[in-house]
Amino acid sequence: MTIHDKRIPRQKNQVLSVIASGAASGLIGSLAVSALILLAERVAGLPVGTFYLTLVSAISQGHDYSIYAIMQGMLLHILAGTVLGLAISSPFALSSRAYSSLGRAAPAYGLVAGVLIWAVLFLPLTYGIMIPLLKSLDGQSVIRQSAPTGELSKIAVSDMLAMIDRIVYTALAFNMLFGLIVLVSTRAFSQAAIHR
Repeated sequence: MTIHDKRIPRQKNQVLSVIASGAASGLIGSLAVSALILLAERVAGLPVGTFYLTLVSAISQGHDYSIYAIMQGMLLHILAGTVLGLAISSPFALSSRAYSSLGRAAPAYGLVAGVLIWAVLFLPLTYGIMIPLLKSLDGQSVIRQSAPTGELSKIAVSDMLAMIDRIVYTALAFNMLFGLIVLVSTRAFSQAAIHR
């Protein structure tokens, strides 16, 4: 077997390990950000799960939800985080030079990736889709979550719209944390997989 033949399986192993590590890291990063979102809602005095309930409400254009709406919103968020983790780590799977630089600069790349996610995805989705959808709900005035035993929580749509600037700036920090977690974890997981 020549040196060239040995390099091909190693490169394939590197590609697969980075891709798998990126998806796993995206899942972990989105779970960490989800925990922070729920904590921030609690600190702000909002019903816990307001972000996810509002997300589902804007997408479905409804205003009265079962107890499962928050879980649906959280699952959408976690799925999006997993896909984003895969997307932001994939350039490091395609190039050996990029992969070797990940070892030195994963934290910096992660912070930059978080800012890019915020600027390229979060801002356009928030201002181009979510706010118009929420404004179309404004006539309904309140988003409710209920269980068979009664109402669990409610949030006024106008209150959510009034908080949008605070949400946008907080999301920058959350997205930077997400990017940091994803690329540092991708580096750690892929290196462990390659060297075992």
